[in-house]
Amino acid sequence: MLPPIGYERRKEPEKVRAALIAAAAQLIAERGLPRLTVDAVARAAGVTKGGLFHHFPTKQDLVRGVLGAMVEFADATIDAQMATDPEPHGRFTRAYLDGVFADHRLDGVTSSRTLCLAMLADPDLQDGWSGWVEGRVAIHAETDDNPACALVRLAADGAWLNSLQHPDHPPPLPAEVHDMLMDLTRPGR
Repeated sequence: MLPPIGYERRKEPEKVRAALIAAAAQLIAERGLPRLTVDAVARAAGVTKGGLFHHFPTKQDLVRGVLGAMVEFADATIDAQMATDPEPHGRFTRAYLDGVFADHRLDGVTSSRTLCLAMLADPDLQDGWSGWVEGRVAIHAETDDNPACALVRLAADGAWLNSLQHPDHPPPLPAEVHDMLMDLTRPGR
């Protein structure tokens, strides 16, 4: 059946872009970054390869789009956590610590940890994530750029890397370790 005369298919580029990013994230989590193909992403998102290349001229641009979505998600998660914390000193670091250990989902991806593990293999993406962390610390330098908060963030990163060894069932951070790290972010520590 033909569409009615004068009918124009509605273009919704942001929805298409979001679908492509979500499909790529899911496929990276399932198959790993090296086995990601633009054909599979286009199929999973329900668009043509031409549609994919319209939004992301290269596969690397698509993967950078996934990283961008992860950064936006991390920003929103950390900002929401910070908004509930009345103590300015160490606020970003406490939110970062809690964010690292929450098993968040990114647009339906099984686990953002699984996705991060797959993306650790790419030096450009590692640099992008490190740049994001450094940028956030710079924004909160007055309250979080001190040795105690740096130690907590490094401990959180180490525990997070340890949890990547078990992406389906990461070991929980013992409550007493979590509390000890949180205490280090408080004024006077």
